[in-house]
Amino acid sequence: MENVTTITITDPGAIGTRLDRFLASQFPEYSRSYFKALIDDGLILVNGLQAKSSQAVKLSDVLTITFKSKTFNLAPIPVAFDIVDEHKDFIVINKPAGLSVHPSLSAPDEVTLINGLLHRFGDMAHFDEAERPGIVHRLDKNTSGLLLIARNPQAQAELSSLFKDRKIHKKYIALVHKHPDRSGSVDLPIGRHAIERHKMGVFGIEARSALSHYRVLAYYADASLLEVAIVTGRTHQIRVHMASIGHPIVGDAVYGTSSTHIGRQALHSWYVAFNFRGKDYAYSCPIPHDMIHAINALKSKKI
Repeated sequence: MENVTTITITDPGAIGTRLDRFLASQFPEYSRSYFKALIDDGLILVNGLQAKSSQAVKLSDVLTITFKSKTFNLAPIPVAFDIVDEHKDFIVINKPAGLSVHPSLSAPDEVTLINGLLHRFGDMAHFDEAERPGIVHRLDKNTSGLLLIARNPQAQAELSSLFKDRKIHKKYIALVHKHPDRSGSVDLPIGRHAIERHKMGVFGIEARSALSHYRVLAYYADASLLEVAIVTGRTHQIRVHMASIGHPIVGDAVYGTSSTHIGRQALHSWYVAFNFRGKDYAYSCPIPHDMIHAINALKSKKI
């Protein structure tokens, strides 16, 4: 259930306030994290354009808010995922494809990784932001691989800062259509798609800088296996960037086409490295079976 409200900023005292903070002050029955979730789902517009949580409110701004149910399924529920490492301040997991990281306003009752984390780690229930406890970065629902989770609010703040400062290094394995150059970079800003709200696009609404580096690991008849290192962490970044240069991810029905070889986008987060409180950490995890099946099927075709 949803309703749409439009308000115009007329109070000079509101000027310069972060949008999510301003909305939480105007609608105290909702939390700031609720409005951040609305913004992430493209449900708040400022002067007709996709909003950002961090943008400052200006006099005469027209805000259009699409309110949705704020009741999420946050029950501790057993969820299948592998733990790669368990540290007192963070957890590294191998997220399977098909599992959403956290609940969304469009699917508030979906069982997500959050349910599984709350089931396995009872202390994570003490986070202030209940909808996304410990989440410092995300993987798309149908992307598999390594995910770093904070175990307490202090670690969450520190790890979030490392991501913001681009000090956490992530690499992905991707199976793409056709044959890109042996190596290259895609430096194109990404923003919300102007028409299809669930999609992103280069030079989209409120586009932000995005940089991806790739190198080819193997060429097949009509596909290539890549390692992709992302400098920024925009929503759908690798999927959008590879599609923008004519090499969409195999199986990505949103930015390319579906595949008979794999039932989701063939994208896997295989490596993450960072320095936390003076100590270096690096993790890797193997390519999952469905991607191996797709690779073997495409490898068998002669060039």
